[in-house]
Amino acid sequence: MSLNKSMKNSFMTRLLSILLLWLTVIGCGNNDPRKFTTIDEGLQYVSEVKHGFVKDTLLGNGVEIRMQILPACLVRRTNKPGRQKYFSIQLSHKGRELLAQLPLEEYGSYVQLFSFGMDQYIFLRTDSGKEYGASMVTYQPTYNLGKANELVVVFNDDLSSYKSLSLVIKEFGLNLGQIDLSVDLNKFNYSPIIEQL
Repeated sequence: MSLNKSMKNSFMTRLLSILLLWLTVIGCGNNDPRKFTTIDEGLQYVSEVKHGFVKDTLLGNGVEIRMQILPACLVRRTNKPGRQKYFSIQLSHKGRELLAQLPLEEYGSYVQLFSFGMDQYIFLRTDSGKEYGASMVTYQPTYNLGKANELVVVFNDDLSSYKSLSLVIKEFGLNLGQIDLSVDLNKFNYSPIIEQL
């Protein structure tokens, strides 16, 4: 009788252990929604810091950098976006556009650089140290009407096999130094379905 009770307790202990392990795995998984009704709903979701698509960095000189991962389906407005990966990089100082605070004689040069040359300064670095340059960087000047200068950065390379990635912005003349921002791979590879395109 006691052997049967011992076997029963052992079985229950194993079953409980398996259940706890399963709950732990499920609880640690990606809890982002698999679909959104509209693109605006999806953009709202990925814009909220609490969901992990946005990373804010404050540099010692007061410059604020906001990196946001933009799921390709929300940018391209399709449920089959391909392998493109999109980031928004916003630069500001004290709640104002970073470039608008430059002396007038420097402002035009940096608007030109942001408009046509930032692809030389932004890349993704893999866990092995390999670097992938941006395939496109776009900038729309807002002439001091916005709160930040925003760059939209596109990468076309297949980066699915890497265990870690960093978005790197090399020094481009404003004495910010090189900026390394770690990329959450779950967010980087996130691709929800949009019901109403």
